[in-house]
Amino acid sequence: DNTPTGAIEVFPGIEANETFTLGPKEPAIDHCFILNPDPASVKLDTRQSELQVLCSFYHPKSKLHFEALSTEPAFQFYTGQYIDVPAVGGLPARGPRTGFCVEPSRYINAINDDRWRSMAVLKKGQKWGSRIVYRGWKD
Repeated sequence: DNTPTGAIEVFPGIEANETFTLGPKEPAIDHCFILNPDPASVKLDTRQSELQVLCSFYHPKSKLHFEALSTEPAFQFYTGQYIDVPAVGGLPARGPRTGFCVEPSRYINAINDDRWRSMAVLKKGQKWGSRIVYRGWKD
């Protein structure tokens, strides 16, 4: 069960800033990764904050690179194990592991956790904002 419980825990088997390979079946990831573990320091408007690299990827066969950067304190990463898209408009069908997702965000379920609610509740007159940059290139 991947329902958020309010506990911030390390994802099993993957260390921060450690390189790993996404294989055809493993690792299967659908997890919220926390970059800023101090919820009290997360502002509603992070647009003036420094961009930080959330994750970077490289595919040696195609020589493609991808990076996601953001001012958000967390990101959801999903390895696509449940992708099931039929062929449409001349495009081929896509199945499990044919893509992945990186979603910069606040802590998952922040609205329902008193310790984290201040990063998600916008009151009259307050501003919310963040910056997200996705970039890709080929060698």
